[in-house]
Amino acid sequence: MTGRDVMDSADKVEIQELITRYCHILDTRNWADLDKIFLPDSVVDSGPTLGVYRGIDAIAEFWRDYPHPDGHHALNVLVEGEQPDGTVKVVTKGFFARPGGFNGGDYHDVVCRTEHGWRFISRTYVPRWKVDVSASDQVNT
Repeated sequence: MTGRDVMDSADKVEIQELITRYCHILDTRNWADLDKIFLPDSVVDSGPTLGVYRGIDAIAEFWRDYPHPDGHHALNVLVEGEQPDGTVKVVTKGFFARPGGFNGGDYHDVVCRTEHGWRFISRTYVPRWKVDVSASDQVNT
């Protein structure tokens, strides 16, 4: 960690804001802001079906072409604690609204404080559930 020796409550709030910023960037498809959440060599592991992407350019390339859900929501953020190397482990529940249903799972993150704020070193998504809604069950407003 840079600048301070011990993680405090302000760090925990900043880590939660990092996770929120991630959701907003994905929902707005604002790939130019990926450097506000990732390091140049960060790793995103989207599971065995979608693959592993190393570095902001590879992450952006994958996400540009991926049919993202309409809404990304981060729930139950648990900052598990600081590691001896200054990194912090975080677990978050993800909930996603997509055309035709919903799905969700767990994020397992490793983050670090930089001179520009907290950034993901790695972000691993583990899918847990999926609910499909038939067209006849959907509510139109």
